[in-house]
Amino acid sequence: MFLFAGAYVVLVFLGEGASPSKFFALTGYPSYIAFVILGVAFNGLATSALEDGGNAIYEEESNGTWDVLSLAPFNRFVWMFAKTLAGLVTGFVDFFAVLLLGAVVFHVAPTLHGLLVAMVGIALTLVALQGLGFAMAALGLRWKQPYALAFILSPVVVLLSGMMFPIQALPAWLRPLSNALPLTHGLTIVRDGLLLDRGFSDLLPVFARLLATGAVLMVIGFASFRHMEKRARERGTLGRY
Repeated sequence: MFLFAGAYVVLVFLGEGASPSKFFALTGYPSYIAFVILGVAFNGLATSALEDGGNAIYEEESNGTWDVLSLAPFNRFVWMFAKTLAGLVTGFVDFFAVLLLGAVVFHVAPTLHGLLVAMVGIALTLVALQGLGFAMAALGLRWKQPYALAFILSPVVVLLSGMMFPIQALPAWLRPLSNALPLTHGLTIVRDGLLLDRGFSDLLPVFARLLATGAVLMVIGFASFRHMEKRARERGTLGRY
């Protein structure tokens, strides 16, 4: 709610109605407040992706079960995917809670068609963000502090994905990093579907970028996790310290 209020104060300060001229020129979106509301709603998904991957290992270490699990012959990918997806589903619920708050307070009401496009975009983003969860699990194996890492990286993800402002306003050298995040493209799909009522055919290129970046992140994340797990086993640092 405070983030919504901050965006509202900025909008009043600019004094150009619901959609400031430069913002509209960059994005084509009719409402800056609605733009921010959807960005804040996605913040839960980003936080879950950053926290739940590392916490999946941290909890096992805290319970003293990771040493045994790491030596058991089971599919690491399926296990990690299920553990992190559970947390992301909670973020999915949070998304609609924030959207409902925005509808009640700021009268942001999406169309049924736009909501369908947005839900598909959110579902694909949930899967695409799994790679980020794997990467955080890998970092947790090395540094044993997933909460601290998530706290450090969360503002970076918020900045690069354009949750509070259009990514077109980023410096040119940061935009490739922004476009490499599945969250950026998932958020574009949701905003275009809900705010501009665009259909699946209109957003095919964005869906393609979401799937491509998600697949690359999944491979990098899981490969990092397996590498860190192997190093921890070799160095005898599987347990928590």
